[in-house]
Amino acid sequence: MVSIPRRIVETAETLAFENPEDAILRGWTIPMARFEGIGYLLLVRRTGSLSGAVGVIFGLFGSAAAVTPRRYLDFGLSLAYENPEDITVKSWVIPVTRVLGITALVLTVVSLRGERDD
Repeated sequence: MVSIPRRIVETAETLAFENPEDAILRGWTIPMARFEGIGYLLLVRRTGSLSGAVGVIFGLFGSAAAVTPRRYLDFGLSLAYENPEDITVKSWVIPVTRVLGITALVLTVVSLRGERDD
């Protein structure tokens, strides 16, 4: 994500959107994707990466994706695209968003519980 964010975003659009050619990225989306990639790299390198405030934030995002995946996705699309209302996501995207949210929430709970036991 850090070195090739545009290629990753374009691939994700092709996989997830019925009409990827209609999606118009906001100017700051690619730089933010690069920043996000750096953030994930830093989290992976750290032990106990889901501890403290980072873990709580990760869990909150996971909760939102798990409970209201359509609203979560709509919010993300509105941040990243100039025309989110013109984008049609494929049928599998909403269920996968929910599963990823549940996964993030479970990882957060397990990580915070393990931290408490230490």
